[in-house]
Amino acid sequence: MTAQAFCYVVVAHESSGTERLVRRIRAVSPGARVLVRFEDPDAFDAAALRRAGAIPFVSRVRVRWGTWSLTEAMLEALGQAQAMTGASHYVLISGQDYPIRDLRRWEAGLAADGVDALLEPIADHPQDWRFRWHAVDVTRPRHAGAYRLVRHAGWRLGTVTRPVVQILPRFTATDRHWLIGVARPWARPPRGLRVTKCSQWMMLSQRALTRVLERHQADPSLATFFRTVRISDESYVQSLLHAEPGLRITHGETTLKRFPPGRSSPQWLDVATLRELAAGSTAPFARKVAPDAGPELFAAADALAAAESAAVGSAADNAGGGGVARGVGRGAA
Repeated sequence: MTAQAFCYVVVAHESSGTERLVRRIRAVSPGARVLVRFEDPDAFDAAALRRAGAIPFVSRVRVRWGTWSLTEAMLEALGQAQAMTGASHYVLISGQDYPIRDLRRWEAGLAADGVDALLEPIADHPQDWRFRWHAVDVTRPRHAGAYRLVRHAGWRLGTVTRPVVQILPRFTATDRHWLIGVARPWARPPRGLRVTKCSQWMMLSQRALTRVLERHQADPSLATFFRTVRISDESYVQSLLHAEPGLRITHGETTLKRFPPGRSSPQWLDVATLRELAAGSTAPFARKVAPDAGPELFAAADALAAAESAAVGSAADNAGGGGVARGVGRGAA
């Protein structure tokens, strides 16, 4: 590994587009390593991922939205990437992300600034940790229409009992579970921690990741508390990072996305939305890329990265003049 080698840790839940994502990351950052974390070995072609330039990693953790399992999978994937690559920096991304910048230049900027963590703050539901959340399976009624009525009734009940009990029904084709939150009698986080909400998608230096993993192992009471925090993948690692002295943490965008009103999942990207979101942004990735996204979307994303490279190269030429500046520009990348 080089002195400033990045490892991209891809959390993939479906195989569509994963190999393309790996190839594109390797194209715009040839020195980077890519680890792809997935659960179902029958749904992913490990040999094809290796040919694309990735390290396949089959996880033992079954994830469920809103639960500790997402945090557990996140820690497992980052720890595995560290053990297998020894990289200097780790970037956690979704399998539905796609790069929109010249990643080599983005990496070089973070390394030059000595950034230990790039985190994107989240403002919604900052007090969720004041409740103990539990996932409850709801398997009946089996008919989707009848279940929607039950779910709506549960949601309405939760609006009445909200100060003491919160009810968040979830319904997808493969997952029917409700999150039930009960107010903690004494709402205090673990000593020395301030619960901080930031996106799961982040960049960590080797130093930052090592400290998080060491503290996670050394103090099980931290995980015990966050196991009952809703969507702990947006607060556990982030809170540990902010509690570590001496780390240089930068807040900023890690991935572009747009949430429809009242929805917890980003909308599918199209070319117009991508260009609108990318204007003036420094985020290295964008999501959410649909499994059947057309070539025009990827062409638009690749054009954004190419335009950045051309702009930086032109600025170097104007500043230094002639072939020497161009040579320095390539070396810096």
